[in-house]
Amino acid sequence: ESYEREVVNVEHLASRSVDGLLVSLSTETDHVEHFKNLHNKGFPIVFFDRITDEIETHKVVADNYKGAYDATQHLIDAGYKKIAHLSSAPHLSISKERMDGYLAALSDNKIQVNNAYIRNCNHGGMIYKELEDAVKSLVNLKDRPDAIFSAGERLTISCLKVLNSLEIKVPDDMALVGFSNSPLGELMNPSLSAVKQPAFEMGQTATELLIKLIESKKAVTEFETIVLQTEIIVRDSSAKKTV
Repeated sequence: ESYEREVVNVEHLASRSVDGLLVSLSTETDHVEHFKNLHNKGFPIVFFDRITDEIETHKVVADNYKGAYDATQHLIDAGYKKIAHLSSAPHLSISKERMDGYLAALSDNKIQVNNAYIRNCNHGGMIYKELEDAVKSLVNLKDRPDAIFSAGERLTISCLKVLNSLEIKVPDDMALVGFSNSPLGELMNPSLSAVKQPAFEMGQTATELLIKLIESKKAVTEFETIVLQTEIIVRDSSAKKTV
């Protein structure tokens, strides 16, 4: 139903003399035929953040792989070895890239992957019960993880909420690092360590590329993917392990 609604919305925009589209795929979007149809007709489209490999056009992304790698490495350097990964829908580009960064950091530090520590939330944290069940399942493991790397802002903030409600002390019982641009991270209890994305720069760059597509006098056949760097902000939720 949500996919059908998205198709209708996109077709409506295209029919209203819109010059082009800036697109970041939603968590629930797993088909892009409606965008393919427009792109094949020459309609200007630029993807940013959540992109697809199925359409060749301009794309602007954060370095999700390195951001995830750095977050996982930070947890390892802080003394955590049993690191769980809370991810979004597995078909999304950002989920795959962040998963790969997490796995690479474990591998480079000779830490064996424990599949029981990996949880996907197909709605990206939008359904609280789904996220709550995922976090509870990690907490209830016999060999409980000592840290969580979370791959999205809504996932991360909700994860901290669940841990607090379960009276899991962060970071003493379980550390937490996640992707988040929220300015409230510093005010949370505890303050939240986060991988920050260059959101403003991403939007600005994508808009500039779309304007170039719209204003091009001839069909554009050469496209670029621009990768922008992330930054890890270390706060209390991932303080060095004391035990």
